[in-house]
Parts: sequence; structure tokens; C-alpha cells
Amino acid sequence: DGAEFDPFGTSVAISGATAIVGVPFDDDNGFIAGSAYLFDTTTGRQIAKLLPDDGAAFDNFGISVGISGATAIVGAYHTDDNGTWSGSAYLFTAASGRQIAKLLPNDGAEFDTFGISVAISGATAIVGAPWNNDNGDLSGSAYLFDAAGASSPGDLNCDGRLDGGDIDPFFLALGDPAAYLLQFPNCDVLNGDMNGDGRLDGGDIDPFFECLGGGQCP
Repeated sequence: DGAEFDPFGTSVAISGATAIVGVPFDDDNGFIAGSAYLFDTTTGRQIAKLLPDDGAAFDNFGISVGISGATAIVGAYHTDDNGTWSGSAYLFTAASGRQIAKLLPNDGAEFDTFGISVAISGATAIVGAPWNNDNGDLSGSAYLFDAAGASSPGDLNCDGRLDGGDIDPFFLALGDPAAYLLQFPNCDVLNGDMNGDGRLDGGDIDPFFECLGGGQCP
């Protein structure tokens, strides 16, 4: 769905067989709200178009992108959660494009432009805020975030991998999501959405064990 003045390719990153491309002037969520795209590098097939759940005009989502394994990160340096142009970043699953989390600094302020640069490696994400003023005008800062809960489909204990330790948390999340979130407050119930229908239910049990056993994974 490319269009003039998007401009597709402003930011790019690649990890394994998945590439991500930022398009900070895309207009799906309003004028220059921005977007990003995931592609399969072995075939060139588009996997997903990434749009934040709360995207708005002038956000410039996609100004920066990063990807590591099963997790992608996208910066949006003109969002206004902590004031004008304070900025934010978002985590997505690289397999399906589902939004996992929105990242905001604890001390964010207007004009920080948090999210103008992003990177991710394994379970750790970093976000730059070059207009932050902690050490003087426009002195800048950067923030580290734990992205472990997003690292793998089926990773219900948020240790960055799918293995036998996820079986009990999977069934806890399936049977009692509230109790699961009390035990694993930084995790996402939808990490267990193994059939890609947007919810965790009985239809995910067989795909979960197939993936756990080395078969097809989402």
C-alpha cells in the first residue's frame, strides 16, 4: 500500500530471516502518523504492517526501528504522552506484528524526542532521547528496557525462551489470567496465543505443544 511522500525505508533493520522497514510519514493513523513493515528476507513476502494501537497524526512512528529474534521495536519520537514531542517506542512480535508493549521513560518530558533512535538485542531494548536536558540543554539520554516478556511465542514465564518451564504458566494463564498476571506481572497472556486468533483459549493447546516439541511455531 505504498504511496507518495511516505517515505518507505527511512529506517531499516534485520535479524535472521526477518527485516523491518520504517515509514514515518505514512498516513494510516493521521497525517505523518507513521508505520513500519515486516518482511520475510528469504522470499520478500510482507509479513505484517505495524501500526500502534494509539497512533495519531504527527507521531512519526517508524522514524527508528530495530529487531532481534522474535521481537521488533519501533520509535515514535513525536508522541505526546509526557508532553509535546516527548516520544515513545513500541514492542511487537516479529512473527505476527502483534503489539506487545508501549515504552515510556519514568521521567519523560516535553521535547525529549524519546524514540528517535532504538535498538534491541535479545531481551534488552535501548531507546535514545537526544533532547533530554538532564546535563544541560539538549544534553540527551538513553534508556534500557527489559523486553524479555516479548521474546518468544509461548514464552509464558518470560525468561526469553519456550521450554518446559512454560507449561505450568501456560495452563495458569489459560485457566486464570488474573492469577497469572499476579505471578508474572511483566508478561503478556497473549504470548500463549499460538494459533494467532488474538486470544488465549483451548485452541492454543495443541499448537503450544507442537511448538514446544520442535514443530511449527507462530
